[in-house]
Amino acid sequence: MDFAARVARAQRKNTLFPLGFHATGMPIKACADKLAYEMTLFGELFSECPAPDANVDGQQEGPTAPPRPREDVTRFTNVKKGKAALKSAKAKHQFQVMLSLGIPREQIHKFADAGYWLQYFPQLWQQHLTEFGCGIDWRRSFITTHVNSYYDSFVQWQMRRLRDAGKIRFGKRYTVYSPKDAQPCLDHDRATGEGVLVQEYVALKCKVVRWSARASDVLSSCDSIPSDADVFMIAATLRPETMYGQTNLFVSPSLTYGIFRISAKEFYMTTDRAARNLAYQSVFPNWGVIPRVAGVSGSDLLGTLVRAPLSAKGDIYVIPMDSIKESKGTGIVASVPSDSPDDYITTVDLSKKATLHGVEPEWVCLDVLPIINTPEHGNMIAPALVEKLKINSPNDERRLLEAQEIAYKTGFYHGTMAYGPFAGKSVQEGKALVRQQLLDSGDAFTYCEPESPVTSRSGDECVAAFLDQWFLTYGVDEEWRNDTLEHLRGEDGLGFNCFGSVTKHSLEQSLAWMTEWCVTRQYGLGTQLPWDASQLVEGLSDSTIYMAYYTVAHFLHSDMYGKEAGTGNIRASQMTDNVWDYVFALSDDVGSSDIDKSTLDAMRREFTYWYPLDVRVSGKDLVNNHFVFFLYIHQAIWGKQAPQYLPKGIRLNGHLMLNGEKMSKNTGNFLSLDSTIHKFGADATRIALADGSDGIDDANFEETTANAAVLKLFELKRWAEAVICRPRLLGPEETFEQVRAAEKPDDADTIQRTGSMSFWDELFLNELNSLVRDTVRAYDATHYKAALKAGFYDLASARDTYRAWTAAASSSGMHQFCVRRYVGLQALMLAPIAPHWADYIWREVLGKPSTIQTAPFPSPAPPSRSLTLTWAYIKHTLSRLTAACAAQSKRRAKSRAKNDAHAGDATAEQTLILRVATAWPPWQTQYLALARRHFFSSDAGLDIKALTREIDKSELKRAMPFLQQVKKQLKGGAEPAEVFERQLGFDEVAVLNEMAPLMRRMVAGLKEVRIVKVAGADETSAEPGRPAMEFVGCELDGKQAG
Repeated sequence: MDFAARVARAQRKNTLFPLGFHATGMPIKACADKLAYEMTLFGELFSECPAPDANVDGQQEGPTAPPRPREDVTRFTNVKKGKAALKSAKAKHQFQVMLSLGIPREQIHKFADAGYWLQYFPQLWQQHLTEFGCGIDWRRSFITTHVNSYYDSFVQWQMRRLRDAGKIRFGKRYTVYSPKDAQPCLDHDRATGEGVLVQEYVALKCKVVRWSARASDVLSSCDSIPSDADVFMIAATLRPETMYGQTNLFVSPSLTYGIFRISAKEFYMTTDRAARNLAYQSVFPNWGVIPRVAGVSGSDLLGTLVRAPLSAKGDIYVIPMDSIKESKGTGIVASVPSDSPDDYITTVDLSKKATLHGVEPEWVCLDVLPIINTPEHGNMIAPALVEKLKINSPNDERRLLEAQEIAYKTGFYHGTMAYGPFAGKSVQEGKALVRQQLLDSGDAFTYCEPESPVTSRSGDECVAAFLDQWFLTYGVDEEWRNDTLEHLRGEDGLGFNCFGSVTKHSLEQSLAWMTEWCVTRQYGLGTQLPWDASQLVEGLSDSTIYMAYYTVAHFLHSDMYGKEAGTGNIRASQMTDNVWDYVFALSDDVGSSDIDKSTLDAMRREFTYWYPLDVRVSGKDLVNNHFVFFLYIHQAIWGKQAPQYLPKGIRLNGHLMLNGEKMSKNTGNFLSLDSTIHKFGADATRIALADGSDGIDDANFEETTANAAVLKLFELKRWAEAVICRPRLLGPEETFEQVRAAEKPDDADTIQRTGSMSFWDELFLNELNSLVRDTVRAYDATHYKAALKAGFYDLASARDTYRAWTAAASSSGMHQFCVRRYVGLQALMLAPIAPHWADYIWREVLGKPSTIQTAPFPSPAPPSRSLTLTWAYIKHTLSRLTAACAAQSKRRAKSRAKNDAHAGDATAEQTLILRVATAWPPWQTQYLALARRHFFSSDAGLDIKALTREIDKSELKRAMPFLQQVKKQLKGGAEPAEVFERQLGFDEVAVLNEMAPLMRRMVAGLKEVRIVKVAGADETSAEPGRPAMEFVGCELDGKQAG
């Protein structure tokens, strides 16, 4: 975000980059309560904590294994000493976590007060971010919750507005719930399981007709179940439409099942984990009470006969399935072998190995009933897939998972019902109808549980509960969702920017499934719901449009806590709903406010000036909640009345890895922002972060990159100081070589020319213009790794190339203007990423009167195509020359090894003959014309497959690579006219003449460079832009190289 803000300022945009502190929710309160509890156990200083737990603070550490020796002792390492060692300790208690953060033991008791956290940590954040170089407007900072009464008023206004608009409603719904905390456990209230939703099942009531002998023996001593009572085994299914085909009921022999009282004559059997969920879904008689009366092993249930709702078989037997897990569903599964590959292969296996599995053959039903027709697999999709994928055992988990996915998707999207009253209907339609049939008949009920395990911040394993609650109508309000999607897709004409298709797709998917979000809780920190003081606004719902609050925060308060009045001298009680509406341009009537009208108008101007926000930047993990809420609530508040204030963009970041691995205190692979700054400095840290990644992939902070950046910045600073502050300008009669030999300066780069520009100067200045353009484009696209490459590494490389060429080609050295131009551009291009270094160069070295932070990006002349092509040509030709010299040296070495008298002397004088073609080979011209005709006659671009039909087979070997290169140029964005006309854009012979002195300096013993024009292709394989090279000398027979 800081990079983006600095880039915007450099683009002459007024830029607002504020930062607030979000304290809402359970995390702080839960940690404070843990400390309070631990103080009752271990005392205020936690000195009574038993060993070895007490040693986590490092004060009583025992012997440790010696550190592994480093291969390179000059490298920065992550050796854990002192405070760092604490971060690798596995803290069992909350006070140990605080010790690992470097908080003195004698101060930890203060954090038992949740309010103290709000005073302590924001100050550290501000200090560390300032040291990091973030250009934040701290005047607008605030902290959430009731601690800041102004922000509290802002959230309450927002809630009332949403309720008035029908976006907040009250009713019963299923939600993830913490029994310990007695409240819904939403995403940011969770220690694990963020993003996990509630999974809804249909719970079939399978009445026990006859217990197995072993189960009957177990239950005979249970007086809590009357002999005439009905006991139902509860089978949870996601596919009610297939229940007509039930043939058996599966249980796990290794699980224990509980029997729970529903009424005097009705009992349910399920796992204890499922019963814990049911206790909060109004299924059991008393809320939160689990009425367990008996328990039976799954192995004892085998052979029990039950009546299965809807099953064409009527009564079916209970048989074993080892793959059932207690963590999913009720632990009891209805077997439908026609449509479930798992069920089918298990049934077949049991029928073959009945004795081995402890079942009677007659229990296993092989009479499979077709339930669903599918176009590809017929009406028995499970047996068909088992045969197709060659699944031979219930233990073949990988293939079974694949088969299961195919069966479920194919059945749902392409299947039609083949049995029952809804035969002929699509499965998508029939599923809902069968579900309702089961619920209406009383043969089933709804059962819910979290999709996967969720643990609250208080350490509680969460359940799914059916609660009365206030909720936001995400998803169910289709008009609201469609309006939000329209804005996201840019269909409203406001040009929303996702900075990439992946982000857009992810947001669209989240908007598609997001539904009914609980807006309140009872425990934690936050703002009271305006119409129900017993409820707090949950932590994600109070932070959806806080960006609007930034625009006026400094009018309201001058400190983040709202204790000191701001520039508007306004009390929180004065911020009525009418005032908020007026300030945020939702109404022109402020009502009877006693705030000065000029102040209100100033606040409104501030909002309308800065809004809409240009970009919201945060982690990709927030796609499933915060970013969706951000879009939804902006749409609800401003979408109808003032759509011009809807946000303009979202930029996702990946997570940060360290040295290619996940950051973890437990492994010691961990660096805090503060420690990283002290280790590498702010600018080197920022460079390593920018180098970490572009896009939304996880970025990788490499300590080697940061370490190298320290050295690179230092060397570049030292060089800039020398060439700018201590230049040795050549006089009219002086040459670079003469002065260097006579004066022997510490840095020959200080010897510089003035006067007219040379061929090499013009090339260098043009390359600088090109790299500046590339850097600014990368910055504008938020591709900071690419910007760093072009604006730092490539700029430095261009300087090195220019320095080498001018020293060797003309013996004249660098031009002073070019040197100063490079240093100035380098500072400007690096300023967003390394602001401290850039500002030093700008003011202290270049002597500019003001800070670089207010300096705009330059607007250089468009790069000359001719000079750009010339630069690339010279680099490529010199690279070929280097390769040719290496090949020549290799041949000499081989000849000497064979005692060849013609091996030659490496120091002997020789001539380099460069043959320059004046025309392209005729065969290339022929195929280029063919490609041109195809390209301009088709809208699909260059179709290589279509071209091959017009090329003789004997010519394909040389034609295809050439045409593929042409296609690559076109796809890379090259202008078609340039590709097909094949103009070099420069005088090749003139450029080679300029290069001749440089080549003589490069190659030992090279006396002469001779340039020869050849007409078209000849035996030398010369092409325009690629001269043939030949070394000629007394020691060689004129062998061609290159």
